[in-house]
Amino acid sequence: MRSRRFLSAGLLLAAAACANAPAGTAAERGLAALRDGQPRTARVELLNAIKEHPNDPRLRILQAEAYLALREGVSAQAEIDRARKLGAPVSATGHLMAHALLLQEQYRRALNEAAKAGPDSAAYASWVRGLALSALGDNAGAAAALDYAVGAAPKDHRAWLAFARFRRTNGDFAGAIEAADKAVSLKPANVEAITLRGELTRSQYGLSAAIPWFDRALEIDPNDVTALLERAATFGDMGQASAMLADTRKVLSLVRTNPMAYFLQATLAARAGNFELAQSLYQRTGGTFDDQPAGMLLASAIDYQTGSVERAIVRLDRLVDLQPSNLKARKLLAAAQWRLGDASAAAGTLRPLADRPDADSYSLTLMGKALAKLGDPTRASIYLARAAQPQQRSLTALASGPVSVEDLALLRGAVRTRPGDQQAKIRLIGALLSNGLGGEALDLAVRVQADNPGVPDAHVLVGDARGLQGDFAGAAREYRRAANIAFTEPVAMRMVEALERSGQAPAAAQVLQLFLQQNPRSVPAQLLAANRYLQAGDWANAIRFYEGLRRRLGDRDAVMLNNLAWAYSQQGDFEAAIPLARKAWSLDRDNPATADTLGWLLLKSGKDRAGGIALLQRAARGAPTDAEIRRHLEAARRRG
Repeated sequence: MRSRRFLSAGLLLAAAACANAPAGTAAERGLAALRDGQPRTARVELLNAIKEHPNDPRLRILQAEAYLALREGVSAQAEIDRARKLGAPVSATGHLMAHALLLQEQYRRALNEAAKAGPDSAAYASWVRGLALSALGDNAGAAAALDYAVGAAPKDHRAWLAFARFRRTNGDFAGAIEAADKAVSLKPANVEAITLRGELTRSQYGLSAAIPWFDRALEIDPNDVTALLERAATFGDMGQASAMLADTRKVLSLVRTNPMAYFLQATLAARAGNFELAQSLYQRTGGTFDDQPAGMLLASAIDYQTGSVERAIVRLDRLVDLQPSNLKARKLLAAAQWRLGDASAAAGTLRPLADRPDADSYSLTLMGKALAKLGDPTRASIYLARAAQPQQRSLTALASGPVSVEDLALLRGAVRTRPGDQQAKIRLIGALLSNGLGGEALDLAVRVQADNPGVPDAHVLVGDARGLQGDFAGAAREYRRAANIAFTEPVAMRMVEALERSGQAPAAAQVLQLFLQQNPRSVPAQLLAANRYLQAGDWANAIRFYEGLRRRLGDRDAVMLNNLAWAYSQQGDFEAAIPLARKAWSLDRDNPATADTLGWLLLKSGKDRAGGIALLQRAARGAPTDAEIRRHLEAARRRG
């Protein structure tokens, strides 16, 4: 009979509240706090209760549940160990110990403990088992365990939360949202469920839409660290630095050594250009993020800006090896290699990026400079000429470059031998798109889409394949399906491009405006908007966007400064235009576009007629087939 006292959390709670504690005692207040979703308060009250009854294993288990709610796995494990020593059966605590080990990323030990759980805790142990299997790469086993958990305990919000996390990890955002909504409906005041719904909303609709969810979570528990950190990260991406700083400081007042709070502050300092402070703050993370891509990128940027370029290259080499398609890492690595004078390495690093149809002007310019230094002026001029044009989006930007016939055969073979491996299919689709095999890519992408209707990337792949075949209206429809699940930057940029190419310019403008409303700091979206205004002759709005980007990015992008100078000149403001054009030319003297703009403005303003003509001649020599440069030079000669 004694073991029955430990069989379920409900019996434990009742026992703690009634058997040993009169109304209003620390134990009862701890119980009430746990029930109300206030684990931090519960922990304090239960500490007091344990002081009064140190040998009561039920209080230890309750305290473990409080720690689990706070996601403090080490402390939860310690309390369960104490409870077991005081007589709590392993069968009554196996699910809780498994959860504690899961939080510590000890997945195999978690599986072992989950197997010890008694029948009353089978559903709880099963969802823990599912998350552990998922972390170990056994998605089929994880799905089966989670299916069992929600079937055995359909009203347990924790099982649905676990299912939501599993689905999100596997790219099934629609399924994750459905499961998270179920968890919230079952436990409307549960902070963890509300916070996860906020995270999913951030992907689904954008940054601004997520804030009310985090606010709602923090109204229930103002001290919930996860909700505070998620809101802080969202504020940071929205450019609301003060709000982000306030939330991270609140976290550090609760947990003085929280590494994520210091990481977010380091990111904020780096964005503000204070790299010495960023370095100091990043060091306080204690190496937590040194092997994570986001941490590797931030640490590399800090190293680069503080003069430790060699160390930045070491970090970035690792990161590019891990994530060959990480464009930010590839650009920063090339910049570091260029700074050390290794033009060959910089060109090699940039080539997969610069050869993409949607390559940005900075990458194209640096590629051109590297090739020029290597003694290849002809190829250098091609990249520099591309850099001078407004950036084009690519409907197949998932592709990282053509693959060899041998590699393509290996990818096809992997799909044949593992027909259920969706990732193998996605890799093959990307390779087919890279190699221009749109028909085969579309056939396979449609099958992947049918098997994964809740995965945004499945719709994106179909859209990419349709776009490659020239069906831009069809591509736009697929991107819209993806956006209804996750309105991310890649999806939004693709949709804008597809709508424009299919003659739906007003719809494209609406999508871009909506995305910017939700994600006001998106550099690609702001650049796209600025370029669109420039091409439309809307000089005031072009200036507004370019100046906003200039405040954030500085005066380092020659093409952006060149375009801004042109917009100012079209408004007749040569006092603002000429210094910008001169700066753009000084940054990239090999680019015919910067020479053309500065030369034309010097001539047109009457500031330096001879110097202007000399620059126009230089531009014409660098780009002899450019019609606009030729027109400017001819007009200058007519003026005599």
